[in-house]
Amino acid sequence: MFILLIAGIACLALSGLQLTRPRLVAERERRNALDAVRGAEDDDTTDAPRRSLFLHRAATFLATVHRRVWPKESADDVTMKLLRAGARGRLTAELFMAGRVALTMLGLLAGLTLAHGAGRILLAVMFAAAGILLPGFFLSKAATRRADRVDSELPHFVDQLAIAIEAGMSFDAALNYLVDATDGALVDEMKRVLTELRVGESRRGAIRNFAVRIGTDDAFAFANAVLASDQLGSPLAGILRSQAADLRHRRQLHAEERAQKTPVKMLFPMVIFILPVMFAIILGPAFLGDHGVI
Repeated sequence: MFILLIAGIACLALSGLQLTRPRLVAERERRNALDAVRGAEDDDTTDAPRRSLFLHRAATFLATVHRRVWPKESADDVTMKLLRAGARGRLTAELFMAGRVALTMLGLLAGLTLAHGAGRILLAVMFAAAGILLPGFFLSKAATRRADRVDSELPHFVDQLAIAIEAGMSFDAALNYLVDATDGALVDEMKRVLTELRVGESRRGAIRNFAVRIGTDDAFAFANAVLASDQLGSPLAGILRSQAADLRHRRQLHAEERAQKTPVKMLFPMVIFILPVMFAIILGPAFLGDHGVI
């Protein structure tokens, strides 16, 4: 009796495994497709046939040095920065890390070569610091400029999306139509969203990935509005209309904030460049006159 019970449990487990296997296989294939889509543009620059084997090995070695010297900044962190800067099609995390190490080594070599005496060490340290800090600085500035472009395009894009949905299109169809009809940094991101949707990613995951890649409050607000419509069942067109108005109000407040900061920023060049010249023009003749009398 006990043996029959064990055999029954085993048969039930095998039946459950057979029933869930197609779903597991489909889920694994979907994840592989998503990984392929997310890394397709990155792999275009790392194919061995497109560059020599020596450069490929050198880049791999320098990237390994970067991971050991800067363990807090992983390849995933660099990849996210590249995604935000829009450089994923031309530059990979491995190449970026290898380039940073190469610039640091070249800076050390240049500093030791150009200067003499005790100044060699100081110049080498300065050049090496520039090689370490400047790539990250330029990447951060590029990401900020791209995020600003996306934020500036987002209100108009959301308005167009609401009009298309009100005309009877679904969200995916309206998004596809606008992507084909327009261009820009926001459209590039929406193309990536559509690609993830086509390979099986959920709308929630694709929109959330878009907000994470951009990393701005406006992008997260748009993503939350779309996700709230899905969860609550509210009309998406009305929510998008309200979201577009809110995004425009956000940009107006941001512009006013930047305008209020302008006088403070103008104070430094005035103190450094304008006031000394004014003092020289005003006090110079008096000083020269007194000096002539003396």
